[in-house]
Amino acid sequence: MADSEVDALRRWRGTAHRQQPRSALRRRLTALVLMVGGGVACTSASAQDATVAAGEAAWDKAGCLQCHGASGEGGSGGEFPAGPSLRQTRLDRAALVEAISCGLPGTPMPAWLDGAYAKRVCYGFPLGPAPAEITAMPVLSADEVDALVDFLTAKFIGQQQ
Repeated sequence: MADSEVDALRRWRGTAHRQQPRSALRRRLTALVLMVGGGVACTSASAQDATVAAGEAAWDKAGCLQCHGASGEGGSGGEFPAGPSLRQTRLDRAALVEAISCGLPGTPMPAWLDGAYAKRVCYGFPLGPAPAEITAMPVLSADEVDALVDFLTAKFIGQQQ
């Protein structure tokens, strides 16, 4: 590792990164790791590609296609009508993170985040067990949830089939 790469890593580990949102941190760290580990400069596009690939892995890990269909069409004529169409959703990024992390009360959408309700406040509930109407499927980390939202945004949300 060259001295300039070590200096860049030390600067990143300083205080400047603490003021950035988690997803910006993840993209910056991914770019830095690729740059340092691969010995080449990394563009933000390839860092975004890596994030989208991580999101697709989270999609597969959680089995999202079982309810939303292979291309996110959900109940609008897709093969799996249990979930709504992700292509037509009007949820913003924060609402998507909350819905994936904490589930949607009153619907079949489970809470996918490991630690939802117990370690992370959801929908204003105090920390503790998930409400009875929520099914907890704690298989995703917070970074995986963020990457999954990046994947949904890049591949499904607002896209025509």
